[in-house]
Amino acid sequence: MKQLSVHRPFFILWLAITALLAGCSTVTVDHDRGASFAGQNTYAIMPHGEDQGYLSLDASRIERSLVRELDARGYQRVALEEADILVRYDIVEEIRNQSSGFSYGFGFGRNNLGLGLATAPDSRQIKEGKLVVEFVTPEERRAIWRGAGRRNLTEGMSSERRERLIDSLITEMLAKYPPG
Repeated sequence: MKQLSVHRPFFILWLAITALLAGCSTVTVDHDRGASFAGQNTYAIMPHGEDQGYLSLDASRIERSLVRELDARGYQRVALEEADILVRYDIVEEIRNQSSGFSYGFGFGRNNLGLGLATAPDSRQIKEGKLVVEFVTPEERRAIWRGAGRRNLTEGMSSERRERLIDSLITEMLAKYPPG
């Protein structure tokens, strides 16, 4: 039992670092440096999923989160034709390669000749989503601000976890709006 207690602090430290890194998101923002962000008091969410004829579960979650965050920041939701800024969003599917394990090899050689053999680590493809939110000018229909968040939005997640993830990504993105 003493041997376990010696390794416990290292295990707890490793667990804490792993949890911290897993919770870190990759949120990036970009904006048009020539755009004016002053006087934007109203917004409208651009129609999404028109080709499907309905709003998906994730689209509904994204819209609820956007409305909550923008309203909390003092923006007012209005009709599309009356908005100072249009909000567009999408989930872009990405495939990420993940390898696990290790590779090993052996070889031998003599003078300028040699022979070697190695194995590759196990690899698999993971499908995940990247949430993209753009603020678009109503007149020119040109994006002036973009936030993108990637944090393992996968099909196997529970609906509660998906909602928490979307909420946290949008909160983190909009904390950086307006720029400057």
